[in-house]
Amino acid sequence: MAARSRGDASAALAAWQQAAALDPKSARIQDEIGFLLAVLNRRDEALLYFERALALDPQWAPAHYHMGVAFWLAGDPTQAIPHLESAARIEPKSFDYRLYFGQALNATSQFSAALSHLAAATALNPKSSEAWNQLGLARQRTGDTAAAIQAYRRAVTLLPGNLDARNNLGVVLVNSGRAEEGLAQFEKILAIDPTNDMARVNAGFAHLQKADLDRAAAEFREVLRRDPSSAIAHYDLGVALKQKDDLESARIELALAVSLDPQLAEAHYTLGIIHWQSGEFEQAVREMRAAIDINPAYGEAYFMLGTALKQSGDLDSAETFLRKAIRYEPANPGPYNTLAQLLRQKGDIEASREVFEEGAKVKRKKEAELGKMLQKR
Repeated sequence: MAARSRGDASAALAAWQQAAALDPKSARIQDEIGFLLAVLNRRDEALLYFERALALDPQWAPAHYHMGVAFWLAGDPTQAIPHLESAARIEPKSFDYRLYFGQALNATSQFSAALSHLAAATALNPKSSEAWNQLGLARQRTGDTAAAIQAYRRAVTLLPGNLDARNNLGVVLVNSGRAEEGLAQFEKILAIDPTNDMARVNAGFAHLQKADLDRAAAEFREVLRRDPSSAIAHYDLGVALKQKDDLESARIELALAVSLDPQLAEAHYTLGIIHWQSGEFEQAVREMRAAIDINPAYGEAYFMLGTALKQSGDLDSAETFLRKAIRYEPANPGPYNTLAQLLRQKGDIEASREVFEEGAKVKRKKEAELGKMLQKR
């Protein structure tokens, strides 16, 4: 209607309500009224009209889509996703439906399910930067790093100001060992938005990867200057200081990170490492247990917990946690060697020999894989 095209939602709503009086069984009219009520921030009323539209026509895709978006914006993905899925199923050639459903799947960590919908969205609208960005995220989280980089590059080529896509590109480059290329992306973001703390933290992490510890610490301190409550910046600064062998300063930063975000498993783990390096095995055990409570699949934390318990003399508990470390990280030779030493210490020479041999196989395989990677470079 003309009023809607002019952006006058109130006038458009009145016009559609008049239309509804003349045709109360039109799903489209009920949906349009719901949409305009949502625009006017009258969400509860809007939902009633979307429900009426779907009662009249369960296959009316726009009502499913609008209802899904309304639930999503209200923070209710449980009710949003089925409606977004219905919209995409009923009208699979709708770019908006495919994109929003794919975004919702990404946001709820359903990355494998998101792939086909986001690939369809980029096919329907190849010039959508955000569709490529979301596809890159799904590809990255399903382990296809090369395809993720390709998608993110397409996103930033289409829209250089898509800072989210540029940040995602930088992160995946750094995580794949290309710190210099990743850093270039973060620097481009900071040139546009110097207060972008996420990009600055990631730039600091890229400097960490390059072993430029002073530059890394400077980036983290700049974030903390603006936001002293940033747990991740305190954590990353603690890591940089630890790598500089300034253990006391690192301990302070990591303790601050834990106090600001007790669910930051990596901060507990790294703080535990510092306690372990200082011979404070009881405190190391406490922090490793905290990390495992947060992330029960934290293989490195099991390894260090087992190591600390072994050094404190609790061999039975140490054996339990070292075996869990092997279960969660079977490609890490460290837990095998420590467990073999522990078994020898307990007098089980045959079991110790078997674990040593298994660890040696894992080490040889890891070295061979590293050699292949270096050859490719």
